[in-house]
Amino acid sequence: MKHPEKVLRDFNKPDEEMLQQSTVQQALFVENKKKFTERFPQLNDPFADEWNAAIVAARNMLPDYASLANQTTQTTGIEALMEQARMSYQTLMLYTQLAFPGDTAVLQLMGQSQYNTSRNSQTKLPTLLHTAYMQASKPDCLAALRAKGMQETDIDALESLAQSIVNLNFLQEKSKTDRSIDTNQRIKAMNAVWNKMALVCQGAKLVFQHDATLYAQFLLDDGSSANTTPDDTPTPPAK
Repeated sequence: MKHPEKVLRDFNKPDEEMLQQSTVQQALFVENKKKFTERFPQLNDPFADEWNAAIVAARNMLPDYASLANQTTQTTGIEALMEQARMSYQTLMLYTQLAFPGDTAVLQLMGQSQYNTSRNSQTKLPTLLHTAYMQASKPDCLAALRAKGMQETDIDALESLAQSIVNLNFLQEKSKTDRSIDTNQRIKAMNAVWNKMALVCQGAKLVFQHDATLYAQFLLDDGSSANTTPDDTPTPPAK
């Protein structure tokens, strides 16, 4: 099965510049609409309104840095939770060694041997915390830990931190997916504007081939260094 093609921009200049240029060109087109439609009936109404609507829709798309800022905030939050979780687990290990001195079997049940491989993993650390919580919550173990001064709230924190990391990790991964979807939608919206502007500018080469001023106003540059001198050959716009 053929994979879907990646959505790419049809132009190289920044979105804001392209939208500003398109706004100006759309206004110029409306002023000179009669001249365009005499040569190209497909540019009759509702083309101008559709072009304006495309510009408005594209301007309403949030820029990528907004999505990235949200991801950065989530990353900062999950890193803070991970640090809290490591401290909570280390507290449990301290009290476990006090309550069960020399008992390596209990430390194994608490998952001590898995700590180094789990401490920086957003998926493994919650599992380790949950395992430790379940073991520490057993009546005999809980009584021994409390006898050495560990608070039951500290034990409960292991489970709540584990769940918080899982939840925030889910949100973080979803944000990455949403950002990818948003990027595709943004590119499609920008391309819709660009293509309408390109259609008009292509037609303008024929419409204004004897009017140097308007001809120059409708010249289109997509922002690439290789396209600094637009093609002067008039070509009828495609439907």
